[in-house]
Amino acid sequence: MPATASAPLRAPRGGRHRPRGLVRVRTLGAITLLLAHVLALAGGALPTGGDPDQVSISGISSGAAMAVQFAVAHSKTVRGVAEIAGPGWGCAQGRISQAVNACLCARDPLPSRVDQARSLAKQGLIDHLHDDKPQGLSRAFVFHSMGDATVLAPSGQASVSFLTDFIGAAPIVDWGNGQDDSDHAGHGFIAPTGGDACRTDGHEQTYVRHCGGEDNARDLFKALYPDVPTTPADRVADIPDADLRPFDQQPYIDAVKGKGAYIAPDDLAFYFWPTRSERRQNLDMAATGYVYVPPSCRVADAHCRVHIALHGCKQDARVFAQQAGYDNWAEHYRVIVVYPALQPSGSPVSEACSAGEVSTWLDSAWAKPNPNGCWDWWGYLDGGDNTRYLTKAAPQMQVLERIITALTRQP
Repeated sequence: MPATASAPLRAPRGGRHRPRGLVRVRTLGAITLLLAHVLALAGGALPTGGDPDQVSISGISSGAAMAVQFAVAHSKTVRGVAEIAGPGWGCAQGRISQAVNACLCARDPLPSRVDQARSLAKQGLIDHLHDDKPQGLSRAFVFHSMGDATVLAPSGQASVSFLTDFIGAAPIVDWGNGQDDSDHAGHGFIAPTGGDACRTDGHEQTYVRHCGGEDNARDLFKALYPDVPTTPADRVADIPDADLRPFDQQPYIDAVKGKGAYIAPDDLAFYFWPTRSERRQNLDMAATGYVYVPPSCRVADAHCRVHIALHGCKQDARVFAQQAGYDNWAEHYRVIVVYPALQPSGSPVSEACSAGEVSTWLDSAWAKPNPNGCWDWWGYLDGGDNTRYLTKAAPQMQVLERIITALTRQP
């Protein structure tokens, strides 16, 4: 029988009766929180309320290197990391010649750097380890196509070896397969919505490649969240472009700049005087990043997971977010996906290993340019200290840390 004005409300099954006033107050509170969330997105601010115990990170190319650097430095709070077509941790050792000749082109041996990571932990420069193992980081995923001619396969194997030694468990690894030609894929992120051909053809625009059913975003989420069953039907086919929201990245950059840390110059005035471009003064980062909040995470007290997705060199963060396919799986995994952004340089150079070796004299050059808009995985923001880029003091990593703190702040 329906409740009338004079009839008492029936208590919820398994619970106690709550007064109508309390229900109204809690409902109003939920609506208020939801409204605040919507207004924050509309105003360019990041949403809040993400689960601080469910943070993961991934990236492609230089973004992959930065993802691993961040996960190693913050191994107490980051639970999972995924690397797509990236070099091994610490490979560059602060030198651009080493970054290209060894880490990308595999011309030199690629020794394990796990002892260096453990040393940094003992010095307190990255998160403390327990019995030489992370306190939080426990899962990893690596995709590396055997046909990648920009970051050669030995670099992928170096990543697998490092993550196995550091975490204490082997990552899930995908070397591509012959069924969809992903084992011959060119350098890039593989997604069903990719705009570039699977194999390198000289017409690359987005470096998000289409190789049949290969889906890096699907596979990395499955590896990082193995407790969530997955079927092909769980992929949301179409995500409205309007649901990918810009957020103001500048306050997080300014907070790091305000600490006064040394930032290396990237240009020369009058051919000899080192100078910093406006881009370098901004840590080579863009003023705007992007965030996608799936429908189930747009309600109060959702406590959704948080995933940081880092684009690679020569990529536009917004186009990467639209094509890489993370958002298509975000609802199923109840994960907020954030796309921090670098500022493109406007004057990219060739990354092909066929171009020849990079001279070691560039390692001591006064200016340290970043022409391809890469994340700082070889120390281009650093001065004489060739290890800062691997530590929690690295400027770009500090920006990422502040973004995560904002996302996981409880309203």
